Amino acid sequence: MLEGIEALIALEESGTVSEAAVRLRLTQSAVSKRIRALQAALGFRLVEPVGRRLRLTAAGIEFVARARPLIAELRVLGSSVNTAAASAFSLAVADSIASTWGPRIVRRALERSPGTEVSLHAHRSALIIESVRLGRFQIGLCTDSGADDDLVHFRLVDEPMVIANCFFEEVAAPGQPLICVESGTAAWKVIEPMLRTHQPALLKRPMTRVESFGATLQMVKAGFGDGLIPLGMILEAGLAPRGYRLLEHVHRPVSLLTRKTVHHLAAFARLREQLAIAATGYFSAASAHVASNRDGASGSFMTGRAAARRG
Repeated sequence: MLEGIEALIALEESGTVSEAAVRLRLTQSAVSKRIRALQAALGFRLVEPVGRRLRLTAAGIEFVARARPLIAELRVLGSSVNTAAASAFSLAVADSIASTWGPRIVRRALERSPGTEVSLHAHRSALIIESVRLGRFQIGLCTDSGADDDLVHFRLVDEPMVIANCFFEEVAAPGQPLICVESGTAAWKVIEPMLRTHQPALLKRPMTRVESFGATLQMVKAGFGDGLIPLGMILEAGLAPRGYRLLEHVHRPVSLLTRKTVHHLAAFARLREQLAIAATGYFSAASAHVASNRDGASGSFMTGRAAARRG
């Protein structure tokens, strides 16, 4: 029954069986089979067809609302995090963070948190939030939209956003489209209001939407337009500061997300503190690097083990 409830919750969150299958890493037929088995066990209809799609019935919506917190608590009870002495955590990191500065920050925090262990995973922010809510992962590190009131949010760092010039040229060419992530992503939902307030001219440009910041970076390098990219990704790529500029008052908030049962653990509090110190140190050094290069200095931002030891 637990698997069926998870499948139903994934369908309710995503809206389609195909997207639910992606979230659960199952085939569409497996998701449908689990939901049918759950319906049979409960004795009432949870979903109904609408054209080629499935949607939850009123009874299904009510069932999900009642089942979601219970599922999360069951997962916590079945994990190692049910005592105050727990010190091993599963940590899921957003893809764009995991592919840039995230792993080194986690490594640095672990070096300063003896006795604490972390199993590291990488997923999309939306999947991380849902997985932490359901207890699949104990901690999430991702863009924080602030919309998940049932989770505990701890702001780790505000990662500056930059506008990268087409081809990373030193002088921005007029009339370039703006390459940016899809409007439905967690990052865009928090960045767009900042742009509207502080950089409204950017929103007047023609926009090319892509699924990831990594795709944005590659398209800028290939000359398809200017790009909106997190500073950490620019630095890890080793790109010269004169080919981009920081956007004042525009950043993506990066937070740790967890459930209350994990949040109160002493080992998590220590890990959280060290992650904050490491992340703050990384971006303080990053900002200094950008400023010094803008003033005419040379050199690339540190990467690798040396950078991990900053802060």
